[in-house]
Amino acid sequence: MLPDVQKREILRQEVTKILESDTFARSKANRALLMYLAEEFFSGRGDEITEYGIAHELLGRDAEFDPSTDPIVRVRMRRLREAITVYYDLHADSADRLTIPRGSYALSLAHVNVPHPAEPAALPVEVVAAIGETAPGSASPSEGIELAGSPASAPRKASPRRPRPMWGLMGVVALILAFVAVVLGYGVWHKAVPDPEGQVLNTGYPIIAIAPFVNLTGEAENDVYEKDVQRQLAGDFQRFGRLRVRVLSADLNREIAGSDYILRGSILKLVGELDLAVELAEAESGKVLFQSRISGPITDADFYASLRDVSQRISAFLAAQGGVISAFGLSSEMRPAAIGDVFRCVLLTDAFLESYQQERFLEAYRCFDPLRGRLENDAVGAASLGTLMLHAVPEFHFMDLSGVPEQMHSTAQEVTEYAGALVDRFPGSDVGFILLGALYNAKGDTSLAIRTLRQAVELNPANPTAYGVLAYAYLSADLLDASASMAQSAVRLSASPSAYMYLPILVVGIVRKNARMVDMARTGYAEQESPSRDILLLAAASMIGDRSEIERLAPLVGHPADPMANIRMYVQGDVALSAIARHLEAVGVDVPAPTCLSSASGNVSRGLNCEP
Repeated sequence: MLPDVQKREILRQEVTKILESDTFARSKANRALLMYLAEEFFSGRGDEITEYGIAHELLGRDAEFDPSTDPIVRVRMRRLREAITVYYDLHADSADRLTIPRGSYALSLAHVNVPHPAEPAALPVEVVAAIGETAPGSASPSEGIELAGSPASAPRKASPRRPRPMWGLMGVVALILAFVAVVLGYGVWHKAVPDPEGQVLNTGYPIIAIAPFVNLTGEAENDVYEKDVQRQLAGDFQRFGRLRVRVLSADLNREIAGSDYILRGSILKLVGELDLAVELAEAESGKVLFQSRISGPITDADFYASLRDVSQRISAFLAAQGGVISAFGLSSEMRPAAIGDVFRCVLLTDAFLESYQQERFLEAYRCFDPLRGRLENDAVGAASLGTLMLHAVPEFHFMDLSGVPEQMHSTAQEVTEYAGALVDRFPGSDVGFILLGALYNAKGDTSLAIRTLRQAVELNPANPTAYGVLAYAYLSADLLDASASMAQSAVRLSASPSAYMYLPILVVGIVRKNARMVDMARTGYAEQESPSRDILLLAAASMIGDRSEIERLAPLVGHPADPMANIRMYVQGDVALSAIARHLEAVGVDVPAPTCLSSASGNVSRGLNCEP
């Protein structure tokens, strides 16, 4: 047995080698935790390390840290132990190994017997002959062979040696030469026949690796749910099409390699509710990008219904348009341009939809220009391009096209054919149905828009964009309660709700004279950069009697000939339009005299006596 001083020195050497290894160079989190444990151990405080100490001193948790609800220390320790295992898998010749026994945070030294490869003993001539000459139907080479030094049942007479045929060896050589010829031939052919554009495509969609969830409920029988949670999340992430999903068999560096993000989590509770802790990190650096706890009731003992609800909220927060992963893509200066980087163009389209700035539109449109022929198998990229085409139809008035080159303009017929073909090509993806539904709504085909957008929601119940666009279709049909409900679902599912999601809530609040609804919605909608914004905010301020906001907005709105012109594309319902007009008139904005509408309730609400 080694003396304690020598053990400590070997441990110190092992810690140093592990910290300097490639395995740990890629994970700042594992390096930091191992360094902390080593410092405490070599300072004589190894037995005093606690979960609270690690949480407070290393991870920055405050005095309210509760390990029963926050499993961060256990999760980090599990990953550290796995990383140490991976290190020794790659250094199998290490006899002395660093370990951290479960239930402890103190470093320990383990000694393993490392087998040393030995030279195989030379076989007797008769044995070699027997091995090479086993005939069909005879005993296998291992049967009846007496090796030197083994007990002999009866001495055997050496068989006379016969020359062995060389065809076996020659056949192997011939196969090797043929394989080399095929490989070299493929290389020559591959160089001679490049892809049609002579370029290697890189669609740029990030890869997310999803690790099995860890059961921290304290009940071993709940281990069976670890994979269920992982697989449900993988399926929900896959529906968005904005990520490439990898389902890991274990949370090990060698399985994570090549991914952009790693999603980990724990099952904290399975009684009465499903309670999950989730964490999204950069795969290479280990930097944590998102942490949350999401729970939902388990009604009628239906675990899987609760799992679907919780999983949809997680995937919506992370994978949807405007979600956490897209936001990181946008914040990194759109990432360096790469050949065929469709995801970059998708993110540029997202940026345009947030701002409605012409510069953003032009940047996104030009990004797609060289890729138009390469979107046959890319539903998300094709739908993003279609969204730009939809906004470039002059008659729809979605945006000011005065600075957009005419060759970038589209016609309603072109977009109709494009969206229809997109749905036919990707019938299982919601993005095509969202585009087609938005198009129908812009053309005034409200009932068709609602039907198409409800199908989009069915295909991906986690996508806030589908709910948001459906809210506009319901608003066009004067189905106000349904419109507000869909818009609220869009806001609830979004990590960072887009401003356009608040418009239906704002309009319904104005119609219903619900000051609380209006006040909440106008704060979110104020971020929208569109021609309709100031008009709607002025109508909202008029409805709730906000004098300071009226004084601020009135000069901005001015006295347009038709103040409703920029609203009708977004708000087509007669009841909603008449309510907005009434509140604008109350603050001195002249609205042209309305004609009788198709909506009887709209005519009554404006005091019009129209023939039925």
